[in-house]
Amino acid sequence: MLPVIYKILLVLFYTFLSLSLLSTMIGVPGNWILVAMALIVGLVTKFSDLTFWYFLVCVGLATLGEVIESFLGLAVVAKRGGGKLGVLGSFVGGLLGVILGSGVAPPVGSVIFGFLGAFAGAVLGELVKHQQMDTALRIGFWSFVGRVSAMAVKMALGCVILWIIITTTWT
Repeated sequence: MLPVIYKILLVLFYTFLSLSLLSTMIGVPGNWILVAMALIVGLVTKFSDLTFWYFLVCVGLATLGEVIESFLGLAVVAKRGGGKLGVLGSFVGGLLGVILGSGVAPPVGSVIFGFLGAFAGAVLGELVKHQQMDTALRIGFWSFVGRVSAMAVKMALGCVILWIIITTTWT
């Protein structure tokens, strides 16, 4: 009977971890919740199944996700022809959007406003430079695409963290 209860608890734990991963889409640090849970599992089991090295890989993947999320959107803007003001506008607009959105409708607002702020900031930056709305809107669109892509990469890295936890703890 005890192994059945153990398996049920593991499935419930994995469900919680999956929900934590999905929370990344609404601005909650889901990958870091996964890392915290990996640490707890490691400490409870004395790193017997989920070894310390696996835990360090999880930390590295979560860190990489944060770095990519921070810079991928900006890189897309620059690659698609955005100038310094467009890139700067995308960054500042995205940051201001996250802050404003957190106050308006936390936590979903921070993501939505972050996307909108990056778009608006890139458009404004490019309008100052080129003074052509079509060019500014094109760069703003790519700012939005870059931000969404960054979130997708961060989620994919979170899936790898989740996979590591599940494969090392299911016995």
